[in-house]
Amino acid sequence: MENKKLFKMAKDYDMENDSLFMHITDKYEYKESLELGNNIILDFDKNYVPVAIEILDGSKFLGVGKFSLKNLLKLKIGIEIDSDFITIKASFILSLHQKEIDAPVNVETSNDINLLHVQTEFALA
Repeated sequence: MENKKLFKMAKDYDMENDSLFMHITDKYEYKESLELGNNIILDFDKNYVPVAIEILDGSKFLGVGKFSLKNLLKLKIGIEIDSDFITIKASFILSLHQKEIDAPVNVETSNDINLLHVQTEFALA
């Protein structure tokens, strides 16, 4: 695919507010945020490349306990933007009762602001 970007990311989970914030570890110049539904906020750099994602009410959204979310084991997020849609496919690997579980996320919304085509993959550093 054209314009494919691969990034390592860091995470910050706020248990009190149940907010999971993940951002690339490379330096970037923030441009703006786009809310995708009620629970996901996607941040873009000055070139409109996705550089961070926040999941509000993370434990409820993923259907896991806050402690499991705080101790996130693995994470892989793919973001694809085309002329019609912004699609996020993610796999959250968490520990629940000493077993690894997968909490998948698939979100798609219209590309109403005409972002350019880009495909980005994040992996937990």
